[in-house]
Amino acid sequence: MGISVTGVKPGNTTVTINSKTSPNISKKVPVTVKSRNLLAYGPASGNGLTVTVAQDGSLDFDSGTESVPLYKGVRWGFDVPEGIVGVPLILSYTGDVPGTLVIGLYANANSLGGVYQGKNNTAVTIPKGTTRVELRISRGGVTAGSVSGNLKIQLELGNTAHDWMRPDNTSLRGGGSELTNLWPEHQARTSFGITLTPLGNGEYKLAGTCSQSFNIETTRELEAGTYLAPQCQIDSYATYVEIQDSTGKTLWRGYQRDTEIAIPKARTYKFMIRFSPGKTIDATFTPRLYKLD
Repeated sequence: MGISVTGVKPGNTTVTINSKTSPNISKKVPVTVKSRNLLAYGPASGNGLTVTVAQDGSLDFDSGTESVPLYKGVRWGFDVPEGIVGVPLILSYTGDVPGTLVIGLYANANSLGGVYQGKNNTAVTIPKGTTRVELRISRGGVTAGSVSGNLKIQLELGNTAHDWMRPDNTSLRGGGSELTNLWPEHQARTSFGITLTPLGNGEYKLAGTCSQSFNIETTRELEAGTYLAPQCQIDSYATYVEIQDSTGKTLWRGYQRDTEIAIPKARTYKFMIRFSPGKTIDATFTPRLYKLD
């Protein structure tokens, strides 16, 4: 005979077991009810963003008058709970996500999956052999800016998200983080009246008047997964960045809004800056590509 006990609230309690055949025999058994929420987090600060734990165990975000840089924020590293490696998990949020925050789970600097406002309930699998993971929360969108609000985020076993529950550990100290920009580097050059100058940290300057149509191109191999390409408007529809697959099919252009790109399998992709004749340019820009899962 087995006994099944389902806890509805984390904490310590006791279960009283009474004998059916011997009314005077009973046993009190101590029970620890653990949260279904497998995450661990706590107070953190970095990149102008301050995070505190609300009374209910959710996260409060506040940057005050600070401007949080794009795709920078905070992170927490913690040991992988026993029994969840290599099995289906789901990452979800309840309510709304403050501003343009992007929430992701990482192992060995690789994204396992992410959520943000409009994208929820992401399937996650922690690879076998993994002992530690990171929860990263960064500012997404097109421009840097302030962040304020509350977030209820949850990682749990299975394929279905349930009501948010406070994690067992809400006192883990966090620090600053930054998502890796996967847009490959373009080298300095002057072609057909246009000068491209790298400024560092993925930023470039374009200057000159274009004498004919041409492209500046580089390549990079991408792993299978879901990527986010934030809008990157240079100065017109005549000058823009673009991602193409190996067949020449356009996956995204910089003047489009933030776009998720599904990469079905690992292969080499083209990363381009495209120019039209007769256009005078004097602009700086930072093309970006981030792996979400």
